[in-house]
Amino acid sequence: MGLVDGLNHLGLSYSKNQLVSLQIILNEHLKWNKVYNLSAHRNEKSVLIYQILDSLTPHEFIREGKLLDIGTGPGFPGLPLALFFPNTHVTIIDSNDKKLAFAKHIKALRNISNLKIIHKRIEELPTTQQFDQIISRAFMHLNGMIECSLSFLKLDGEILAMKGAQAENEIVDAQSTHGTCVIRLHKLPHIVDEQRMLVVVKQRSE
Repeated sequence: MGLVDGLNHLGLSYSKNQLVSLQIILNEHLKWNKVYNLSAHRNEKSVLIYQILDSLTPHEFIREGKLLDIGTGPGFPGLPLALFFPNTHVTIIDSNDKKLAFAKHIKALRNISNLKIIHKRIEELPTTQQFDQIISRAFMHLNGMIECSLSFLKLDGEILAMKGAQAENEIVDAQSTHGTCVIRLHKLPHIVDEQRMLVVVKQRSE
């Protein structure tokens, strides 16, 4: 399955510019991974499926506003999401500057104006920065994700935690710890026969 087939399978519409940008991300990822340890995905199929397309699986849940991607590594899911949602201001944050160098490289190559890149641990980010949505892909256990995200979330904001088959167990733990949150589970589309889930967390309104 190629890039176009994958995007069609996810139900995404796309422009020629977006296709070109995703192909550049794929090609550059393969090149950079030979020198820097960006990720465990070292062939074209693996990068396409598990970096690019996987990053776009929650596309139906992304809204306009400010989106923070915690623990982005070299820029996933934030990079592909910024390309597909130009009216969403995407901030990606990670403590690994070498991996973030890849995201900076892609941002410059494709002039992604709605992307901001921060080299910090999430604990070092000032809570004066507030976001409509906070997303992460297998960054940490759901409890930890909620704990480190709530202070950066606007009152009507939501956490989007991308998870695998373990999501339901993590939700049980989180519900017992964070009773002030409403937690919902959604199945995400994917091109591989693996469970892809999205946990959506909102603060309970009074």
